[in-house]
Amino acid sequence: MKDLRIEDMPEPEPGPGEVKIRVAYAGICGTDVHEYFEAPRATHVPNPLTGATLPQTLGHEFAGTVVGRGAGVDRVAVDDRVCVRPIRTCGQCPRCTSGLSHLCSRLAAIGVTSPGGGLAEYVVVPAGAVHRLPEGLPLEQGALVEPMAVGLNAVERAGVGAGGSALVTGAGAVGMGALFALKAHGVEDVTVVEPSPSRRAAAERHGARVLDPGAADVAEEVLRRTGGRGVDAAIECSGRPDVLDAALRSVAARAPVVLVALYPGPVALDTSVLRLAELALLGAEAYPDGVFERVIGHMSDGRYPTDGWLDHIPLTETVAGLHDVRDGRRLKVLVDVGASDVLLHS
Repeated sequence: MKDLRIEDMPEPEPGPGEVKIRVAYAGICGTDVHEYFEAPRATHVPNPLTGATLPQTLGHEFAGTVVGRGAGVDRVAVDDRVCVRPIRTCGQCPRCTSGLSHLCSRLAAIGVTSPGGGLAEYVVVPAGAVHRLPEGLPLEQGALVEPMAVGLNAVERAGVGAGGSALVTGAGAVGMGALFALKAHGVEDVTVVEPSPSRRAAAERHGARVLDPGAADVAEEVLRRTGGRGVDAAIECSGRPDVLDAALRSVAARAPVVLVALYPGPVALDTSVLRLAELALLGAEAYPDGVFERVIGHMSDGRYPTDGWLDHIPLTETVAGLHDVRDGRRLKVLVDVGASDVLLHS
């Protein structure tokens, strides 16, 4: 915990079925924040699929340029601009064989529980994890595909139709991704709950109504705005139990509340709220097959603007960036890895 180092490491080379990428940008994720500030959740024991444990090169949201291919790789070519779907799966467990590989019982992720990571000048990844970026889509946006895919999966789980309404609690990167995904699905009536003034301003800039949970009773205000009905769905990205409770009290009868956030420990729920309104409490983990491609398509259509919510820092300021994201001073931070010759280890 709180042990992050910049070290010189040997340059990796691709083996059969692997691709070598020169990283341009890598994002700081909420998972990285939890792993750094709290007792490690994912890296404290060897991963059952990869055997990876600490020390681990961080970075599972990244994009760059292909600079090498191992034998048998024809999915991408040298000089292709790419992003990476970092999850790795066993392909054999019941979840994998039933089409739910993103819920694999032995799930690993590059930059978390699998060797390699995007906070490095070069990274080697399985060829199947690589997605080519369309011409004209910047590498900066390529590094955002992974968190935006988390948000899109949550929105698709919620199932709100065009013209519906939604509540997004928490305006971090995934919350913003949920906002953009809702808009892409024709859901214009979106309320975002967020205590940080700068994050509220970013959400408002991109078409959301905003509420400060410290200044208003969220459920009361949402019910007032909807004539007592409630919104069609809520997507919980804050990781705050009190805000989760507010989300449950803000949705219409039989509506879904989708859990995306990580919580610091067990959460107590007033189950009478769930029962009396026949609510659906749904989990949303990572992203099924096809979600990455849909995010890239939405990005190509201009559905994921970056103005007002994205900051860049050099690799040497990564620890400060972790603090900024945790404390709400910044919404989303990309580390400009560029031509750096060092790796960042936790």
